[in-house]
Amino acid sequence: MDESILIPTDFSEVAHRAAAYAIALGNQLNIRRLVLYHAWQQSNVVDINMPGMTLVNEDEIQAANDEWMGSFAETVQNTAGDGFEIITEIDYNPLDHGVAHAAEKHGAAYVVMSVTGSGKFAEKLIGSSAVSVARKINVPVIIVPGDYEYETIGRIALSCDYKDAEHTVPFGKIASIVEKTGARLFVVYVDTNGGLPPDTLEENNDRVKRLLRVPDAEFHHLKGEKYIDAVNGFSEESGIDLVIAVPKKKGFFELLFKGSHTAELAFRSVRPIMIIHDGE
Repeated sequence: MDESILIPTDFSEVAHRAAAYAIALGNQLNIRRLVLYHAWQQSNVVDINMPGMTLVNEDEIQAANDEWMGSFAETVQNTAGDGFEIITEIDYNPLDHGVAHAAEKHGAAYVVMSVTGSGKFAEKLIGSSAVSVARKINVPVIIVPGDYEYETIGRIALSCDYKDAEHTVPFGKIASIVEKTGARLFVVYVDTNGGLPPDTLEENNDRVKRLLRVPDAEFHHLKGEKYIDAVNGFSEESGIDLVIAVPKKKGFFELLFKGSHTAELAFRSVRPIMIIHDGE
C-alpha cells in the first residue's frame, strides 16, 4: 500500500490550513494520497419534552457530514491538483480511536492537524484532541500553528532533555525523517534550571550523537527562564522549519496541561511541531 497523509477534519478553517500544509508536505516527500477523516458522535439523548431541547436525528447528522465532507474534499482536490488522490472517510467514533483506525487502514505515514485559539480553555479544548490522537498511534502527528505558511522542511530541531534518552527517544524514526526530508538536524537541549556541568553536557551530546546516527547533526545548549521562549527564539534565529518533540510516557498525558514542555510547543510554537514516540 502506498503511503498517505491523514488529515482529521471538522470542516473548519483550521482544518483547511492543515490540509494546505499536508499538500505541501506531500509534494516534498512524494506522498500523493491524502485521507480526509471525520469522526462524529451523537449528542446525549435528552427528554424531548424538556423546554428548549430537541432530539438530534442521526440520519440528518450523517447527511450534513456527507455534504460538508464533499465540499471540503472538492476544495482540497482543487488546491492539490490532479496529481493527488483524495480519499474521504466518515465514521461514528471518538476522534483518537477513529484516527488510529484510519491511519492503520490507509497506511498513513503522517497525521497533520492544526490548532488555533486564544486563552487556556481554547488551548485545552483544541489541543487535547491533537495530543490525544498522538497518544493513540505510532504515526508522527504534526501540529501546525494556525497562521503558519508551509516552508520546505530544510532544518529540523529535535528538543531533547537527555533523560533516559535510550529508552524514550525513537532515534531510528527521527533519523529516517531527516533522511526523507534531506534536512539538517539541530539537537536542542534547553536549560531552565541553572545548567549541566560542561563535561556532563558533552557526554550527553556524544551519547545522543551515537544513538542518533546522523553524522552532521548540530548540538545546541540553550538557556532561558522559559522553555517555549528559548525554543521559539532558536527556531526563528536558525530558520527551523519543524520541531520534533518526544513526550515522556510516564505521566505525560495526565499532566499535559500542567507545565509539559510538549504542550507548550503544541500551543505556542512559532513552527510546526511533530509529536513522535517510540511506539512501545
